[in-house]
Amino acid sequence: MDRPIVNPGRLHWTGQHWINYIRPPNAGENSAMVSLWHTHYCSAGEGTVAYVLIEHGSSYRRICTDNPDLAAFIRNWMSGRGGMYDMELEVVPAVFTRSGNVLDTPAWTIETADDLVIARWDGLQPPELLDAPGPGLREGWDVFSCLFFARSARIMFNGHLIPGEPFPVDTWKPSIGGERSSCVFALSETFIQAAGQNEGTPIPRRRR
Repeated sequence: MDRPIVNPGRLHWTGQHWINYIRPPNAGENSAMVSLWHTHYCSAGEGTVAYVLIEHGSSYRRICTDNPDLAAFIRNWMSGRGGMYDMELEVVPAVFTRSGNVLDTPAWTIETADDLVIARWDGLQPPELLDAPGPGLREGWDVFSCLFFARSARIMFNGHLIPGEPFPVDTWKPSIGGERSSCVFALSETFIQAAGQNEGTPIPRRRR
């Protein structure tokens, strides 16, 4: 059956998701993790939320945001996904700045009252286009995303470079196949709930 030009579903979230998970070579644990949701539209409005975990030296675990309502929205949406999304993390105000070019080492700067985090993506591969009408990822959801996987990446915390680099993950096998970099950003990412779908239905699970 042909897909309609006008999707009859309900827009749940659209924006950008920037993921930077690094670890030292041959290590089994991540040294730093940034999961940044730059939101263009959802029921909480727009803005940016970043989950930041630094596990090198003194541990730093925060949810940084310029929109507390959006932080609550992302927290509720991601609940049950595991890892840092189910940790009890302090929410702190932050200012976000994008720098660099999307074709060459883009970066996000996250500045709070006391701390400064800079996450950078490099060695970008050609975009992968994920087009998954339901039930491609999960029954009742239509999902679209432009994925840019990075061969290299870095995270700086308060002027110190955190040791680590991207590592292969197999969590994309069910959708686009193969092992992929742990550092990736998604542009034009859009989640649409099928007509009649419950507003509280959780996100299709993609462990990141």
